[in-house]
Amino acid sequence: MSEAKKERTYTDEEINTIGHLAEAAWHHPDITASYAWVEVRLQNHAAKGITDKDFELAKKIEDVVHWQPAKSGGALEGTPEKDQRFAYIKYDE
Repeated sequence: MSEAKKERTYTDEEINTIGHLAEAAWHHPDITASYAWVEVRLQNHAAKGITDKDFELAKKIEDVVHWQPAKSGGALEGTPEKDQRFAYIKYDE
């Protein structure tokens, strides 16, 4: 396997967040966006494969994108489940 790949439906905010995390880490994935999906490909081009940098950035991306404030046990409640204005925010269980 030469690259790590994760696919799911993302919002524009999540795509921008992935870009920010990659820039902050100075490790840049290939991001392809379409109407209903985004593909994030991580690999180290110099190493011609996957390295610890790829796994570390993938973990950080998943931690941030899958964060559910209501389940974190803190003061933040997260988006209301039954409010249609926030129906675009979907969490994987």
